[in-house]
Amino acid sequence: MPESDKSAHTPPGSRTVPSIVGRTFSALGHPGFRRFIIGQAISLSGTWLQLAAVRWLVYDISKSESDLGVLDVASLLPGLVVGLIAGAIADRVTPRKMIIVMECTQMGLALLLALLVWIGRFGFWQMATILAFARICVTFELPSRQVFFYELVGPEILPNAIALNSGLFNATRVIGPALAGVCLAWLGAAGCFFLNGVSFLAAIYAVASIRLERPKRAEPHASFTAREVLAGLRYLNEDRRLRAVFLLVSFFGIVGMGYDAMIPAYTRRAIKSDVSGYSILLACSGVGATLGAIFIASLPRQRRRDYWAPIGMLIFALSLRTAAWIPAWSGSPNLMFAAATVCLLGAGFGAVVFYASCQTIVQLNSPEHLRGRIMGIWMIAFSGSVSLGSLWTGKASEWFGLVPVLGTTAVCCGAAALLVVATGVLAPRDRAGRGPRGVP
Repeated sequence: MPESDKSAHTPPGSRTVPSIVGRTFSALGHPGFRRFIIGQAISLSGTWLQLAAVRWLVYDISKSESDLGVLDVASLLPGLVVGLIAGAIADRVTPRKMIIVMECTQMGLALLLALLVWIGRFGFWQMATILAFARICVTFELPSRQVFFYELVGPEILPNAIALNSGLFNATRVIGPALAGVCLAWLGAAGCFFLNGVSFLAAIYAVASIRLERPKRAEPHASFTAREVLAGLRYLNEDRRLRAVFLLVSFFGIVGMGYDAMIPAYTRRAIKSDVSGYSILLACSGVGATLGAIFIASLPRQRRRDYWAPIGMLIFALSLRTAAWIPAWSGSPNLMFAAATVCLLGAGFGAVVFYASCQTIVQLNSPEHLRGRIMGIWMIAFSGSVSLGSLWTGKASEWFGLVPVLGTTAVCCGAAALLVVATGVLAPRDRAGRGPRGVP
């Protein structure tokens, strides 16, 4: 008899108040989620390892910062193009099967990249094309993964599962690049890509070992029409709260998150540090993001996430504004650097508190039959806004200076957070109020 991946219900009368540690890691009590998170930890470390190695290899070949930008666009744009279709397909197929197929495809692409580099038959456009196809796979996988989360742990544990997954993502963002430095020296770029390909086996095995009783859903239309693909957009147009969440996520990505791409320039120009300082600041941002995810995971289930989304924005804004003030200080370089590490840790913390809170609101308030399509739109809003933010922040920094741009973006994010609190636009609707009209 297969092991159940749903946790047993607590018998009546035996409920106890969970400790903060038990509450923080409550989703790990689900055997299926525990296996899933272990597999993803291995796989995501390999993904970040490959990304760091690709960037190093491209720059080593071309000596062009412009090529690095083109590489990022190539690895992002295809996902934005197919995001709506990916979300619609996620509502028609079994999430587990979609995840396994996409993970297997990504493994094949990583091994192909390793082979091309090993035999010396590679160039910039070959790598960019492989990364573009990998991004398409990720775009098709992620909406199905969000649906899978919901079916795996249920609505009560879902906020905790989302926060822990976000913490894992950011923790591996620190681990992967650190591994890249060692592996590039010992194994070369081909070895890094091979290790990434092998790492997918852990994620594939974890998902394949999970057995769930998929909830009954309405049968999808036989034909795959544009109306069905756009159903998620129609629903957001009619749901005030979810529409506000998506607009806020897009605003935050465009206005605020461009700071992440500017960390190298901030390190060299603002606090006058070198590549080792850059590595430390980058790691601090990742550590802050990981701590933010753990904090959100530790919150009691009844805590409303519409409070924590603007609080996360405020923490981010205050941290970034302080980081912009640091170059004007007259303290010692070591003191300035220490202050910068604290500021970037705070910015990473606030950003993840914001994103995890918003994603929880979206997941818990999405209709069952539209969850995949709405999470496909989430992918477009998140990825597209962050990339646009990086583009305009870089260009504006060339025109007006990096520090003034960072300070201005911090003020804009802080003002938006206060406006959200004042208007209550993210607050749940009154129970007596009617929801948006049903969307077929």
